[in-house]
Amino acid sequence: MKVSGKFGRCVYGSIVIFVVSLSIPQVSLAADPSAGKKITKQFLMSGQVDLAREVVTLPLHRGRLASGETVWFVLTDVSDYDTSQKMGLTWAPSLADAKDLKSTRVAEMDDSGNFTFKSGRVDFSPSQKLVGGDAPNFFPPKIARPGSIGDAHYSPLVRVANRMNIVFNAPVIAFDVGPEKISFCNGSPNYSVVTDSVASICPDKGTVDLKLRFGFANGKHLRYLSFDANSEESATLEASTFAPAESDILQSGAIEVIYTILNGSMGAKDPNRQGLNSAIKGEGPSLDILAHFSELSAGYSPMWDVRLAEWTKEAIAKDQRKLITDGDDLEAKSAAGLLVSPAGGPVKTTGNLVNCPVVGFTNE
Repeated sequence: MKVSGKFGRCVYGSIVIFVVSLSIPQVSLAADPSAGKKITKQFLMSGQVDLAREVVTLPLHRGRLASGETVWFVLTDVSDYDTSQKMGLTWAPSLADAKDLKSTRVAEMDDSGNFTFKSGRVDFSPSQKLVGGDAPNFFPPKIARPGSIGDAHYSPLVRVANRMNIVFNAPVIAFDVGPEKISFCNGSPNYSVVTDSVASICPDKGTVDLKLRFGFANGKHLRYLSFDANSEESATLEASTFAPAESDILQSGAIEVIYTILNGSMGAKDPNRQGLNSAIKGEGPSLDILAHFSELSAGYSPMWDVRLAEWTKEAIAKDQRKLITDGDDLEAKSAAGLLVSPAGGPVKTTGNLVNCPVVGFTNE
């Protein structure tokens, strides 16, 4: 059985090591999380959002590999507009740019909408574990072990060969198990058989509740989902599946940009709190910033290029370190030299990719 999903500390002698599972529902910034929260603009067309529980309910699909194994998955985005309208999915036209990539899996879909995948297996048996670095720099972590791992042929993107090569975002939720093994309709799922972002799952009803993640875009609070990442570190931090094969998506046009602050202000009650150091310590979500998103457009993709940003010592000393909620603001601070890449120079791509469909803006 995997870790319970609660923050914890392991103490060895005089050394305190933070062991964190980020698969728990992350606390809202509102003073009363249940009072007055609502989605002001929803983009994930296939989901029902519950902000009181901080989950979104999606249809659970059952498909199979060509070799016979059962594949439990969800559908969130599709490259074709007509298909998006017919199936109630988010239109992400730039996914078409990924149709010829090596990592994009091939599938066929029958007239009833059943998928048969040519390849792509996911092992959900590992236990997720995150051990932070030494304070105050908890990032990078000493240990980052994701709770699920895709094989060399797994990517969430799927090209349906018998449907005009339409590309779907079809992340796997469970693999090679019967419905009785993943029936957790009332919550408390067994994370050795389902992905770590599941809050509850009910095959008999054909639904799965997935935990929402918190961030910003265009100066507004944003909710999104996280399914896969191409690095073990990102997958552990996102409570998602490690899918190394998807790295080539970065070379396509099928990406958005998201910024992650490393060393923002600390303190659970600090209004400027933000960043991976704070998140790994257990103070709350890292509050990443989707760069230039305000509405679905021809360039939208759920595949995000993660760019790490670090406040300089000079900016911190001059008390210029503030909460950032807008991509333009972050890029201006990078141009001014207040934020830099950990690798040196202006903030830039790190080669990390995450699969994070946008759910919607909220009124917080």
